[in-house]
Amino acid sequence: MDPSLGDGPLGAVEHADVLMRDGAVAAVGRRLPAPPGTQVIDAAGKLVMPGFVDIHTHLWQSSMRGGCADRDLFGWLADCNRATFSRITPADMYRFVRLGALDSVQSGVTTLVDWVDALPYDTTVQYVRALTDTGVRFTYAMFQAEREAALIARTKKELIDPAPLASAQVATHAARAISALNRLHWDIAQDLGVMLNSHVLERTEQRGDDPIGTLTDIGAMGPRLLMNHAIHLTDDEVSAIAAQDVRVAHCPLSNMRLASGVMRLPDLGRRGVKTGLGQDGGTNDSSDFFALMKTAVGLQRSRALETSVFPQVHDVLRLATLGGAEAIGMADTVGSLTPGKRADVIVIDPAALNFAPRFDWVNQIVFNGRPENVHAVFVDGRPLKLGGRLVDIDPERVVREAESAATRLRAAS
Repeated sequence: MDPSLGDGPLGAVEHADVLMRDGAVAAVGRRLPAPPGTQVIDAAGKLVMPGFVDIHTHLWQSSMRGGCADRDLFGWLADCNRATFSRITPADMYRFVRLGALDSVQSGVTTLVDWVDALPYDTTVQYVRALTDTGVRFTYAMFQAEREAALIARTKKELIDPAPLASAQVATHAARAISALNRLHWDIAQDLGVMLNSHVLERTEQRGDDPIGTLTDIGAMGPRLLMNHAIHLTDDEVSAIAAQDVRVAHCPLSNMRLASGVMRLPDLGRRGVKTGLGQDGGTNDSSDFFALMKTAVGLQRSRALETSVFPQVHDVLRLATLGGAEAIGMADTVGSLTPGKRADVIVIDPAALNFAPRFDWVNQIVFNGRPENVHAVFVDGRPLKLGGRLVDIDPERVVREAESAATRLRAAS
């Protein structure tokens, strides 16, 4: 993803080595000498690239996969989301989040942004612990009502700041009716020096909430604002987002499942809006980032009835990596295999029935790839997956514990 290191818009290098040292990318190039004591992993015939960056998810929603399949956004929120979230115990929250996070890792996700609604502090402790124990790089986006708003700063200080791979955002639901709370969240985000993260215009019915007008009035429109979904934008709103360097998360699989609509991604791309991809938790159902990329391409082609529309394959592969990192202000840290950046690296094995034979590897990553093709995952240089298996993880136990938690949750309903 660094054209200065290789060929074409993605900076491809054939027969290259990647040297990782102290959690960072130290060098990329052909026939790199291995320093004494270096562990060498033979990736001959495989594809090495930066890990995927998921800039919008809700990992706890692994608790209700497949649920409310015939509901739109509002039905999903009422019958699955709200009906489930408040009843999860701290211990079981750990189990659900760990399941979702590990599923993301095995799909090649190395950085994720988790938007989390208001939780008691003891549950937040378990939520953050589950993410930390997974080894993934994560941003915890925290929502709290006004009466509990002090928990946001406390969570950052006590749970996020001590975790080396963690960072924070402040989450909100932009709407005119709760503009005072939106303003409070923006003030807290400014005090903490972090981004504000808001759902915006996922459905046409939310036009009455005037989310963009509200965000404008509180002074949040700018590069420290991340908008999720942003499907039903007017021309003027697209222009304002571009002019003020607002960041956007595109969640195509969730938008399709909930019949929410199709984002104006070509218009945003044409104006240079920093955009990344998001799985959006339970309404993505799995953590297949390859399916997410393929859908982001296919949706726009179906809508435009032409194949030349943005994003092209190289565009969507960039959205899934460096584009996502840019959108959340982490492009100086992750998103490309650039020396000096953190060593968040995945290795894809194309020697598989669904992938081979070689025709165009970049196209095949997007259109043929599946999580089982992810041979290895490194975050900060630490292997989380090797040889196609999660490292030091018993998947059967993780599933068994999540199943038990789900059984308790259903019994309590």
